[in-house]
Amino acid sequence: MVDFSDVLSRTASLQVQAHWESIADATYNLHQLTQEQFDRFKARLPEPVNMEWEQVLELFNPKPALPLRNYSQTDFQVFLPPSTANVGDIWELDPKGILPFLCQFHSGATTEITVFSHRTPKSDGAKACLRAISPNYAEIVFRIHAQFVLDTSGIRLLPSQFAGRLVLNLKEGAVVDFSLFLPARNSNVDVNAFRAADIAFIPRMELSTLSSGLSTHEITWETAITEKEARKKLATAFYKFAEIEWTPIEDTVKLAKETNRPIHALVLFGTLDDESC
Repeated sequence: MVDFSDVLSRTASLQVQAHWESIADATYNLHQLTQEQFDRFKARLPEPVNMEWEQVLELFNPKPALPLRNYSQTDFQVFLPPSTANVGDIWELDPKGILPFLCQFHSGATTEITVFSHRTPKSDGAKACLRAISPNYAEIVFRIHAQFVLDTSGIRLLPSQFAGRLVLNLKEGAVVDFSLFLPARNSNVDVNAFRAADIAFIPRMELSTLSSGLSTHEITWETAITEKEARKKLATAFYKFAEIEWTPIEDTVKLAKETNRPIHALVLFGTLDDESC
């Protein structure tokens, strides 16, 4: 068990870079409408849209608000447990402490999830897990649910989740590696705009520290769980049903034949265990 309550240096700083690539693919392609398409789209809406075509393209293809930003070491304290923790422990992260990191992407960041102005508080929040510990180092993985309000009209970009990891040098009281990223799945963000929702793919949306020269693969952990196990713990902390052990369809068909029982099949449009459709 390690006490993390005051482990970070109060004098050192750390530079974090932001990457935000444009939408590469989407169901309805709201991010690359031609002006003619946008004009037809506006004409079909029940309420007027006070926005020009060029403004829409810019909103749907944003860049990081701050490509580079300096953080104090104590800014990263938000990702640490409030006191002691064992490997495998889960704890809540303070949304107020997380927002400065998310605002490096866009000033409209919020950890309160809404869909067409309706709040869905069950999806809010951020949690972390102590994945590994050694006499000199600790690794924490985390998961954040957030969204970005892109303009005053209420256009929202809703990432599926942000995953991340943080490696501490316990002896020096310093963060030596940090990343916060949108998992690169083929549909990993929703765009809610003009009373429509578009399912999209952003290849890269990430915060990361500049190279520290340390390869975390060289660390010999004293106690550890795999990253897959840690991510599973985080998923089940958000969604109780994530504890279900799913059976591959081939095994299910075989079992149904052997037991002479029917298969009750549900077809899902998207995924259940994050915030993208």
